[in-house]
Amino acid sequence: MTEPTLTKEGQEVLDEIVNTRPPIVRESRKQKYLRMLSFLMNEQDLKQADRGLVIETITMVESKALDPIFLRWEDPAKFKRLLVDPRTDVEACYALPVEVKRWDCPPVPAGKRPEEMKVLAFCASPRKGGNTEVLIDEAIRGVQDAGAKVEKFVLQKMKIGYCIQCTQCNLPGFEGFCPQKDDLSDIYPKIVDSDAIIIGFPIYTARECAQLATFMDRWRCVGKVEPSRRAMVIGTWGYPAIDTYDHMIERLISILHLHGFETVEALSACGFSGKLGGFDENRKAMVLRFPKELEKAYQAGKSLVTG
Repeated sequence: MTEPTLTKEGQEVLDEIVNTRPPIVRESRKQKYLRMLSFLMNEQDLKQADRGLVIETITMVESKALDPIFLRWEDPAKFKRLLVDPRTDVEACYALPVEVKRWDCPPVPAGKRPEEMKVLAFCASPRKGGNTEVLIDEAIRGVQDAGAKVEKFVLQKMKIGYCIQCTQCNLPGFEGFCPQKDDLSDIYPKIVDSDAIIIGFPIYTARECAQLATFMDRWRCVGKVEPSRRAMVIGTWGYPAIDTYDHMIERLISILHLHGFETVEALSACGFSGKLGGFDENRKAMVLRFPKELEKAYQAGKSLVTG
């Protein structure tokens, strides 16, 4: 492949981003960037790629998780206000823009009346009363006000062993679910028998929290349920940009799809970083200070069971 021509500023951005990657993957990443860059230049009939197009290209390859790096280059003052000051200054924490995005999902009829539906809610956050759990509880309130019954589980409080890939759950003639006997033993039948589920989780170190990863690994034994099961996914993170980790929410949506649960409601929530760690000075979740944002979770919960 003939490498595309870059402006000086474009080359500087490319080199700096490539050098942030581990040495073992730098060359392969660089080739991915250049290949995508060639496509975009051809599409736009450009002879040279400037700084903006290089950043657009890298974002398409790497997801929005690199946004903080670009912000540091493009707007140092804003970067300091959003990411540096809140780590040491309480007032800067309160000034962070907390936002909840309710995803645009195509309407799907519920198939049952809410009064007939069994809903399970799983909180993967290890923090009691944190922003993730508050949003889940608001969604639950919407489900209940619509007439459906909900059973909530906090994964942090449950004894859940790690999947050891023994594959016994897939052996012919195997009766039951995972051979490990822990708190999930009684949950598997409920998942299979449910009409809808809610799963909420925080993003840590640019990935899902450990509690969710362990829980979803153990879904191998659930297999694929009968169709028409509904799901709602809630993802929260600290960085105050509403789409930075949407790819993590999409990944969970895809996993649920493989198991027969179609996500009909999804929420992203952000702005919970800084010295206070997403709480106010009274150890209350920051999202509680934004009732209009909380309302989105409530309405999504109602829609989960009403369609």
